[in-house]
Amino acid sequence: MPLPSDLDLWRAAGIIVRQHGSSAPAAATDRAKLLEASGDKDGAATWRLIAQRCEELLNQEGTRQ
Repeated sequence: MPLPSDLDLWRAAGIIVRQHGSSAPAAATDRAKLLEASGDKDGAATWRLIAQRCEELLNQEGTRQ
């Protein structure tokens, strides 16, 4: 299964940041771990990419040190 587009990953990251604030990367990583444990490697890979983008968004906003 192909990964979502970069734009879709950024959109998802924005939503997760709005929902979870500074804990967004951890929330996305937790989702990735759950998916990996259930055998969904593609889903886990997608959520790892979303976690990375959450980190970047928070760093850009100056809310992470």
